[in-house]
Amino acid sequence: MRAPLHAVTRKHGGSPLTFAFVAFCLAAAPALAQPSFVGIWYSAYQPDEPGVMSLIEFRADGTFYEEFRKCDNGAYVGYQTESGTWSVVDGVERTVIDTINGDAAKTEDSYAIESLTDTERRIRMDDNIFVSHRVAKFEFPHCPTGT
Repeated sequence: MRAPLHAVTRKHGGSPLTFAFVAFCLAAAPALAQPSFVGIWYSAYQPDEPGVMSLIEFRADGTFYEEFRKCDNGAYVGYQTESGTWSVVDGVERTVIDTINGDAAKTEDSYAIESLTDTERRIRMDDNIFVSHRVAKFEFPHCPTGT
């Protein structure tokens, strides 16, 4: 009579061939991709400027384009665009703004990266934390009516 399977135990961790196969599979497996800044991010508010929404597109070539829209009682009352270059080094997002509303500019901003996932980006400048979410299109929602 054959012993039940649960009664059969091995005295070793497996054959050298099994170990080699598992090691090969682990080494050949693709590394998990880290979340990327590249894409379009929407923020419903700016902590340092009430009523302002923003969209920013970080491009793979290191450039960005950003729009801000200020809302008041359901209407757009302010608009600004910025473009330039961006980089991330040692947990810091840095933007160099070359144009504001189409006019030449030279402004640099640095933000500590609080967190980055595939869907959410949290950055901090001084005491302000900016939260944005990845979106598929560079498209603002309607202004909230405040009611």
